[in-house]
Amino acid sequence: MGAAASLGRRGGLLSAAIHAAPIAGALRRAAAARLLVGLALFSFGVAAAEPRLPDGTLAIPALARVTDTTGTLSAAQRQALEAKLADFEARRGTQIAIVIVSSTQPEPISDFAQRLGDAWKIGRHDVGDGLLIVVAKDDRRVWIAVAKALEGAVPDLAAARVIREQITPRFRQGDFAGGLDAGLTALFRLIEGEGLPVPAAPPGSDASAPAIEMLAPLVVVGAGVALMLRGLLGAKGTLIGATGTGVVAGWLLSSVGLGVLAALMALIFALAARGGGGGRVIGGRRGGVFIPGGFGGGSRGGGWSGGGGWSSGGGGNFGGGGAGGSW
Repeated sequence: MGAAASLGRRGGLLSAAIHAAPIAGALRRAAAARLLVGLALFSFGVAAAEPRLPDGTLAIPALARVTDTTGTLSAAQRQALEAKLADFEARRGTQIAIVIVSSTQPEPISDFAQRLGDAWKIGRHDVGDGLLIVVAKDDRRVWIAVAKALEGAVPDLAAARVIREQITPRFRQGDFAGGLDAGLTALFRLIEGEGLPVPAAPPGSDASAPAIEMLAPLVVVGAGVALMLRGLLGAKGTLIGATGTGVVAGWLLSSVGLGVLAALMALIFALAARGGGGGRVIGGRRGGVFIPGGFGGGSRGGGWSGGGGWSSGGGGNFGGGGAGGSW
């Protein structure tokens, strides 16, 4: 009996061990999976971190009309804001820039905006009319920094009102592009009422040059879409893609003529690509996007990339004027 009982106990222990082994293995695999996910998220966060100086403050990004390191704005939203700023600068001369970062900590957003304004010096050299809108998304803070030449047009109280009435209500709803667009519209009205000198077009210059500069990326994307639709729908797909390009370009650039031009250019590039013209296809021969030859690469979304050739007027003196708000 004793031997039988002992064998029974050993058999029970062996059976328990056999059943427990898969459970232990599953637990180890789950722990390993959690560790790998954690390491991946940590690595992603490190890779996506914004450049910082040794003291922990943000490095100054490359000059651009719209800088978004957080990926908050879509490509279309960023282009629309850039077109709006370029058009206002062409008409009124004032340079305005938007910067969206995750956080300015440990530096207050006002200090970062001051440092950014001192580095960029946006605004006409002989006027000094520059303005910055800085958004720290994770801090839920926004700051409007105003150069001295615009302090009469946009005093601190007016800047605070624009933030309170136009920007932050939309930010609370998650509409960051809408808040920035509404804020720009209000700021444009204030600046236009100041009576600053209007830029004189140099001899032989084209007042629509900033808008025309926007055509290249729109045509590149439109030609790729037209080529892709041709692979799916035949010849009518090319027409649909080119027409869509014209509609989007006309809306973004507020010009029917430029919209028609964009549609024609997209159609020509798509047909040339189908006929063996220069360029390359990304993503396969039938479903890929064609990039016509002769054009450089577009700007990257987010990051600290430059502003597509935009240059500072070198005149903005940001002497501490401005206002902030939160949402």
